[in-house]
Amino acid sequence: MDNGGKLAGGNPARGRVSQDFYATHKDSTKALLKVEEIIYPVLEPACGEGHISKLLTGGYVYSTDLINRGYGTGYCSDFLNYFYAEREFKTVITNPPFNLFQEFVEKALKVATKKVIMFGKLQALEGIKRATYLETTPLRTVYVFKKRQQLLPNGKDFKELTGKKSANTMAFAWFVWEIGYTGSPIIKWI
Repeated sequence: MDNGGKLAGGNPARGRVSQDFYATHKDSTKALLKVEEIIYPVLEPACGEGHISKLLTGGYVYSTDLINRGYGTGYCSDFLNYFYAEREFKTVITNPPFNLFQEFVEKALKVATKKVIMFGKLQALEGIKRATYLETTPLRTVYVFKKRQQLLPNGKDFKELTGKKSANTMAFAWFVWEIGYTGSPIIKWI
């Protein structure tokens, strides 16, 4: 994978999980689905084990991932370097590897014809380079969670892995871009 050497591999010294696979909890996706319309067909390019895709029941969902975790219709698909000319996707939705957030947004905005929806750390809004880039995009809504969200390391519930409840210290949000939107981003709490 040629993405500037930023392979999404975990850092064992910091306790990162294999390939930085932190799946989206179903409650996080359900909260989004209560407030945001999904326009089909959909591409989920970092589907993992299908944690988001399985909840998208309103139309066709094409699920792929760089790593084959046993779910999806397109295995070992490198989203950042694959050209999606043979299909049209109205929405691209995913929880990208955190260190590739901007790269996933850039590519998704080239692929989607209506919306791009990304689950990410709230801190994706900060930083001169990223903020300057985001100001040039059709970012319409940032849905900030009122309560800290639990991620699923390696697709598993934290309690299942450790016997302890997760003490998540990171703030997350759903970021929604609407192709053609020209206003300032709107912040909403969910």
